[in-house]
Amino acid sequence: MVDALLPADCSDEHRRLAVRLSFELGQAHLFEAWPPAGQRDADKTQLLAQLATLEANYPGGLAAYIGSARALLGQAVRGENALEGWTPSVPDDGVDLQPGSPEFAAFEERGLAEAAHLAFAVPAGGLGERLGFSGVKFALPSEVSTGSCVLRVYASYILALQRHVERAGGGPCRLPLAVMVSDDTVAGIQRLLDENGYFGLEPSQVTLLKQEKVAALADSEARLALKGEYEVATKPHGHGDIHFLLHSTGTAQRWAAEGRRWLYFFQDTNTLYFAHHLATLGVTAARGAAVNMVSVPRKAKEAIGAVCKLTHADGRSVVCNVEYNQLEPLLLASGHAAGDVNDASSGFSPYPGSINGLMFDLVQYAATLAATGGRIDEFINPKFSDVSRSAFKSPTRLECMMQDYVKTVPPEQTVAWTRYPLEFGYHPCKNDILSAARLSAQGIPPGCASTSEMAVYHMHATQLRLLGAEVGPPQPASYRGVAVERGPAVVLDASFAPCFSLLEPKLPSPQRVRVSARSALVVSGRDVVIEALELDGALEVTVEEGGSLRVLDLRVANRGWEFVEHTDEEQAVAEETAAIRGYRLVKHETRRIHVRAGEHLRL
Repeated sequence: MVDALLPADCSDEHRRLAVRLSFELGQAHLFEAWPPAGQRDADKTQLLAQLATLEANYPGGLAAYIGSARALLGQAVRGENALEGWTPSVPDDGVDLQPGSPEFAAFEERGLAEAAHLAFAVPAGGLGERLGFSGVKFALPSEVSTGSCVLRVYASYILALQRHVERAGGGPCRLPLAVMVSDDTVAGIQRLLDENGYFGLEPSQVTLLKQEKVAALADSEARLALKGEYEVATKPHGHGDIHFLLHSTGTAQRWAAEGRRWLYFFQDTNTLYFAHHLATLGVTAARGAAVNMVSVPRKAKEAIGAVCKLTHADGRSVVCNVEYNQLEPLLLASGHAAGDVNDASSGFSPYPGSINGLMFDLVQYAATLAATGGRIDEFINPKFSDVSRSAFKSPTRLECMMQDYVKTVPPEQTVAWTRYPLEFGYHPCKNDILSAARLSAQGIPPGCASTSEMAVYHMHATQLRLLGAEVGPPQPASYRGVAVERGPAVVLDASFAPCFSLLEPKLPSPQRVRVSARSALVVSGRDVVIEALELDGALEVTVEEGGSLRVLDLRVANRGWEFVEHTDEEQAVAEETAAIRGYRLVKHETRRIHVRAGEHLRL
């Protein structure tokens, strides 16, 4: 009996947990090898403490975790489809928005009006080791023209939005940011914040939410896997834990009590979410939606989740994300003989691609969390070792995804979705350069540092084009086998224009702005107006707060900057941030304009 094996100083909490695990939850194997009380007590206490941590960091505790695991493993053993009974169809109530259109402008203005009540949440992802980068992913440079890391870009948009709210008469504004961290990332992210003065944010507005791992499962009976005699093996649970953490720490409820109305979720390494987050907010507010999913056009069978309407045989329906590896068999099983195919007129799948940008009504969100305890749909992916489907090749675990929250939205609440052009979509840095080169050779989007960087330039250049500026088009290029579209290196800092509506007045005569395809243009600072510019080379503009610059008619022609592909020898010794891209940026010649506080310059 386990009670007789426990240390003499075992707490009542640990004693109750051990007894329940042994006699009620089928986990007696955890204690079978224990010697009598008084022997190995320190090791026993260590295991009991770990079990208590696992108990506390899952909604409903270990009983709920084991129960869910048994249900999902039972489906896997029987070969059942998790989406059995559901029929997919194309959702018909979304909003297609083109930046630069009157409709986009109207929704973005609505978003600006609501911006004072916005909060942000992001799962920080892991380390960059898989990419060939030794730091946390937040420390990755978004692009090398400015060297701004991903977290600095996020912070700059939040700061710029705060300043806009304050200048519009909204009073002091601090928009909170919650970051989900893990054992692997917490020290690196905290150090990144400390060393950079929180990138201008106040420490009090940044909340780090520590994610714990979940117990690994040894077999189809959901017995917890041991790592040695006195330690349970653990594995990551997935970025869906951010919902549980926002609830269990009281963060979501506190923000709602402070009068915050909206919460924007996004993912790491992709900075383009901020090109349209205010328009997304406007759509959410206008539609009274509980959640609004950001999407982009998606090619059939592309490895990205799809926005679908699922209708159950019992009449229930939900608009949600369906993973690409589930969509094809679901379509085939539902009578769509061709599966997921591109539409002849658009060239894209009728099912939009979900890019994990999610705008929530915070009040409705907090209420749902209170009802669910922050628990969302999970899945399991066991690798069975034999035909009996009872044992695994290696321990497995339950997993969850942030975007699957929408499956828990009550039926009386509205789930919306908004689609943007690919230029404003999802361009993550998730593959190392060798893997990216292999994907590129197969015609599959490489999703690496170089393509992510070029996407940043392309988005900013597209914004200028949409306003009417003449900006050279991107051209095909390749770096270490990775195909990219390389155009002018345009970086419009959030301090210059945090959204499209606020960019437009900065270029009052856009037809007089010309940027050649080989050029680089970096603009930073709030009080900058560009009336006429002809650029063939590199131009950096920095205007400090309290200074101003009006470019009346400026012509810049110089050698500019060059993205130089590494040779084999250079690649072998390059710094990490250059090696993961396969090139280095050589700044041959640059025109720099720096306006300090109190200075007012006209050129």
